[in-house]
Amino acid sequence: MNGNSEQGNQGRNQRECTPNRPPEQPLGARQPIPPSDITYSEIKVPAGPELDLDPEFATGIPPTFALGEIPAVRMPYLQAVINNIVHHQSVTATNNNLDMTLNIIQSTGALSDTGPRTVQTLASAKRRLGIDPDACIIQYAICPRCWKHHTPAEMNSFESPFCSTSNCPGQIYEEYKNTQGQLKRCAIKILPQVSLIESLRRMVRHSRNSPEHQNNDTSFMMMDMSDGSIWHELKTGIKREQGNLGHVRDVSWSEGSEKKLTDHRFGLHLTVNLDWFGAFSGHPHSTGPWYISINDLSRDVRFLQMWVICGGVTPGPTEPTTDQLVNVMEPMVHEVTQLKEGIKMEIFDESNEDLVTETVYADVNCTNCDTPGARKISGLAGHSSDLHCCAWCYCTLLKVNQWSGYIVENFVMRQDYDMLKQKFYSKDAPIPQQSTILKNHGVRFSAFDWIPGWRPSRQTVLDFMHCIYLGVVAFFWTRVLFAAHMFPGANGVNSAKQCFEDAINSIQWPSHITRFPKNLRENQSLKKADEWRRLLTVTPVLLWIAWRNPDDTIPDTEPAVSPNERITTTHSRCCLSLYKAVLFLCVAVRLLATKKNSVDQANAGQTYFAHYCLALLALGVELTVNHHLAMHFSWMIKIYGPVYSWWLFAFERFNGLLEKVKNNSHDGGRVELTILQNWVQTHLLYEYLLALPDDASDYERSLVDRIIKAEASKSRGSAMTEITIFRSEISNDRISIPKRISKKSIDLHALNLHALGPNGKDVYTLLLRHCQTFWPELNLQRELSAEDGISFVGSRVARRVVYVRKDGLRYGAMSNKRTDLDTFAFIERNGVRIPVRLEDLLVIQIPKSNQKPHVCAIVRWIGLTEGVPCMPWDLYATVLGIYTSFANDLGPLEIISASDIDCPLALIPVSHFTTQRNLWISVSFDHVRELLHVI
Repeated sequence: MNGNSEQGNQGRNQRECTPNRPPEQPLGARQPIPPSDITYSEIKVPAGPELDLDPEFATGIPPTFALGEIPAVRMPYLQAVINNIVHHQSVTATNNNLDMTLNIIQSTGALSDTGPRTVQTLASAKRRLGIDPDACIIQYAICPRCWKHHTPAEMNSFESPFCSTSNCPGQIYEEYKNTQGQLKRCAIKILPQVSLIESLRRMVRHSRNSPEHQNNDTSFMMMDMSDGSIWHELKTGIKREQGNLGHVRDVSWSEGSEKKLTDHRFGLHLTVNLDWFGAFSGHPHSTGPWYISINDLSRDVRFLQMWVICGGVTPGPTEPTTDQLVNVMEPMVHEVTQLKEGIKMEIFDESNEDLVTETVYADVNCTNCDTPGARKISGLAGHSSDLHCCAWCYCTLLKVNQWSGYIVENFVMRQDYDMLKQKFYSKDAPIPQQSTILKNHGVRFSAFDWIPGWRPSRQTVLDFMHCIYLGVVAFFWTRVLFAAHMFPGANGVNSAKQCFEDAINSIQWPSHITRFPKNLRENQSLKKADEWRRLLTVTPVLLWIAWRNPDDTIPDTEPAVSPNERITTTHSRCCLSLYKAVLFLCVAVRLLATKKNSVDQANAGQTYFAHYCLALLALGVELTVNHHLAMHFSWMIKIYGPVYSWWLFAFERFNGLLEKVKNNSHDGGRVELTILQNWVQTHLLYEYLLALPDDASDYERSLVDRIIKAEASKSRGSAMTEITIFRSEISNDRISIPKRISKKSIDLHALNLHALGPNGKDVYTLLLRHCQTFWPELNLQRELSAEDGISFVGSRVARRVVYVRKDGLRYGAMSNKRTDLDTFAFIERNGVRIPVRLEDLLVIQIPKSNQKPHVCAIVRWIGLTEGVPCMPWDLYATVLGIYTSFANDLGPLEIISASDIDCPLALIPVSHFTTQRNLWISVSFDHVRELLHVI
């Protein structure tokens, strides 16, 4: 009755139900009931196993440097590694060659009798160089049934091979005899992990103690996770207690012990991500690495492989159950609780010369996984649960398709400590009672619940990439458009189908953008979130081209259906209504997914998204749970900062790298061990590079490079190649140019770009004026000028480059005779973006001056002519990053610094029926800001 009544009133109350800006705290937040417990007892995480780790690896300094070994010793070690992994020399032959080489060096008297003792085996050489991953990996023997952890030493001390956990029939190891007849034990299933504390010893750096409560000002522009409110909510010096009636609380260890994590000099904020991928191509085998990123690192280096810890890899062939996952995460959680109280570590001082001992603290900022993984790792009901599909409010699956599921002010938010009470009830309850608690309260126990201060709802992040791009956007295209046959093929070359495909195929994409399938309408094979993201960026233009009438307007009618078409959807197929709805989605995603964001902007984006969902409901579209879950993004942006700093594109890339690692296809966790070895090897090689002294020979550096390339080839594209990329280009002011450029200067007087600057100025004059402004202290003068100063000689100051990279993205120029890719871009002028065509790229260096080379671009503005026809997206053009101009409408030449290039653009050429003129539609491919130049 209530549901029917609500549905019947939807149309009449549509205007009244239009969502307003989401408040900072939802008005319907359920107030927690004061606990009535009398006594409390401390909740302790089970004691972790005693780890047997190599102390030489604790500082992150390769032992060969710590011992002071000379290059004449280090290079034979490196050559031995190369012989084995590059030339595939056997271990025995490698050991013999290493021993012979060291004996030859010894006979020359180059080795001192008082120096460190050399090693003669490949394994010892790798350990001495600090590049042996096995020294850092713990191969836990786990019970195949419950996945309880045991170190190799513990396994060897067991009296019985069977699991000691009550009611668990699992067998941990098997016994066999080696070639010497000795009885040995072999774990049936292993789970390789690394120690979080020991990994941080090598990676720790200064914490970014940003000012607190900045985003209480709703207009404050947040740039990173450190600007989110939760950054200053994490506390140390606290313990978790449970009352006699089950309530859970966090209290100080003692008076004055409680401190914020940001109050400590070295306080690290960690993000944990867990995901699974198929390790084999022939049959299913789910391998699950979990990653730990250090959010205190700046965003541009935080997600480089060498700065991300791979905590371990869960073995296949199936994903672990929730109970098994508790055992998987137990060692890491135990170390997190230790880090919350502080661990002494050796760190280089401010001068980077001396080691000093400091206390390092760390805490888990959030778990950040795709929706199924997030629910599993945090111990929450799945997103298909009827009563608990949302981890942040009490929305039910029924309300996903009702107006109430999108009115933020009416959301009733979950309370973390109420959830924790039920979680600890579930922990020790029988399995039937655990199922009852899960059904009634939507929770089950998670290993993270042991961490003092952990809040399962507030610290579980909804990933933007999976929810919006793979969920909401993919749903709109596949279920709302393609399934409803919104692109009919009638009328041949003038059909909506043909116009849609022609428009997609005509787009001039930036070179770093992967092209769409040419028959996208029939081959809906977009599998990656980034593909859906790009498609949404150009959606307003594509739908206009496909659906428009001869007068360039979108009809308020449904496309015709041919007799042989069978449509299974029941929603409205009105083109104009669907177009208006999707504009709300495009605007919402632009506002929510910017690199810099504010609470005001996020709230505006959330409002547009609510309008989109309500518009689809009004059209009869049956929504999915992702649509409701996305209603919490503005709240999460306030907590965690811009989504750019926490979405999962980087972690998904890591999975892609590990998928390519060559393995031996051995089960029982051995494949996962190979994968983890590859990751740790990358870290160790990077640390060796950092530890190389300044006077290291070029030959020694080349040996390291050969090892890096060989390891990269093993994983067929591993992020280890990032190291070589960084070393192959020179960088200045976020601008990179090719390492090899022409040594010959070009003659600016003879440079003909088929255009002039304002008032007919030539390139030489324009460049002189630019350099005079850029280097006023040089007092540059024209050639043959009688004025005092440095002569700006047109044939000596400029060299051409075929491309530059700004923030890692490639930009070319029309002067490149081989390709015209990446010749269009947006530049920034006074806070707004302007589309330009790049005519030439030059490196300017003034002879006999101490100034660094300056990279500049010669550009022409696009779209200076007035009278451009109106477009259906014009109201939102600034936010959507869409700029419309007449084709080939180019302004005079202008000189800019290459650093002024703001972002790449996609250029869509189209004929306008009414004006009978060709148009260029430029679409921004970056989400830093929304302002565009408008004539």
